[in-house]
Amino acid sequence: MGKLLWEAIHRSGTGQIMSEEKFETEFFPNTLEEIRKRHQIEADPDEPVMTDPDVADALFRAGLDYLLEVGLYCKDTKRIVRFTEEEIREAIATARRTLTFGSGRETFTISPRAPGDGQHPFTWFPAGALTKNVELYKLHAMSAMQENTCDGVIPIPLLGVGDLKNILDTPTQTVVCQTEARIMNEAASWAGKPGLFFGIPMSAMTPLALMSTFGPGMYTKENCTLPVQLLQDMRINYDRFNLSFFAQQHGIEPWMSSSPSLYGYLTGPEQGAIEIIAHTLGMLAYSGGSLVQAMSMSIHGTYIGNDISWCNSAAALAAERNLGLPWVSFGSTGTPGSSFSDEAWYETAIAVINACISGMEALWLAGGSTGIECRWAGEMARAAATLSPEEGVSIIKQIRSREYEATPPAQAFDKLYDTSTLQPKQELVDQYRKFTRIFRDLGLDYPTWHEA
Repeated sequence: MGKLLWEAIHRSGTGQIMSEEKFETEFFPNTLEEIRKRHQIEADPDEPVMTDPDVADALFRAGLDYLLEVGLYCKDTKRIVRFTEEEIREAIATARRTLTFGSGRETFTISPRAPGDGQHPFTWFPAGALTKNVELYKLHAMSAMQENTCDGVIPIPLLGVGDLKNILDTPTQTVVCQTEARIMNEAASWAGKPGLFFGIPMSAMTPLALMSTFGPGMYTKENCTLPVQLLQDMRINYDRFNLSFFAQQHGIEPWMSSSPSLYGYLTGPEQGAIEIIAHTLGMLAYSGGSLVQAMSMSIHGTYIGNDISWCNSAAALAAERNLGLPWVSFGSTGTPGSSFSDEAWYETAIAVINACISGMEALWLAGGSTGIECRWAGEMARAAATLSPEEGVSIIKQIRSREYEATPPAQAFDKLYDTSTLQPKQELVDQYRKFTRIFRDLGLDYPTWHEA
């Protein structure tokens, strides 16, 4: 548990009072821009990845300054929780750098890796689908789990169970999230991987429902983490503290997550990267976690582009050099039904290469909605693991210079896979083969890419 949890709770009742509107529209955005200028952090719009170690160090200092000057806004009390630099430095110094997840043959240890390390970033595939059909949900999950490059999975939110809808703050959300957990275990056993890592519960948002998914036949401290993340833009509430305390009581690893939206209050990737560092340090203080999931997105709902990849790489390199915590970023485009989208396959490759050359340790939701798309992400991570930053940037720029084919309409799972054998149909295999040839020509290789 974070040594500062009790201090954070105390300060949430004694800190500076401020209206949420003032905090949101004036205080935090104005301070963020002043700090960005102070540290002279500028992104080049033509560069898809930030590789400069000096900029990374300046960005880390900017993120620390931002947390110290702005603090965390508690929505429950309308007060600001602030920490001292000494407190944050101690939290950094005492954080765990190595974590072990899974059980049996699926046990793995995640520890810091530098850009170009031989250890590939772990790939945690999306498992399930946005549906209320539990059988379809399970088929999607099994198609991902059966792949050899599956290092773990992240459940896709289950929208309901048959006629039972997933309704926030009601027992139905608890039922749906517990169903998610049971399906994950059933699918993993079917795939011969009963000890698989399941990431985080994804079908619930409230503490009671999240906590209720940990138990026999569902999630455990070995196969799952518990989300304790800040709310958007430096805000917190008592739910975060309750989740952090529950994680500590039961020995569950906290999942610290930062997902800033660019072009709302944040003017660009520089501010997004600064905020990711500030979020991480704040969560580290009150939760005592080690695992960080960090990604940016546009308020327009996109997860791709030079601005997004620059932000993600800049924050990761800053953390790799100054924190050394296991760092996880987004491994796909977030577009359901992307099986025949050239853009989705290319952009998954970009996300993977970015992770390899920025010192990231893992990718979550890596790949797409079917197993073969996930396989692609896992193989890319292994093929690109030892790329130097210069080599990786060169490949990403070549990809971005290409014209992508228009994305076709999404297809139902039974049009992509034989549901009796869970093997991809030939058209989907041909799409996979097309991209293995493209990336072999770009200088990457993986043994299975030579199979007929």
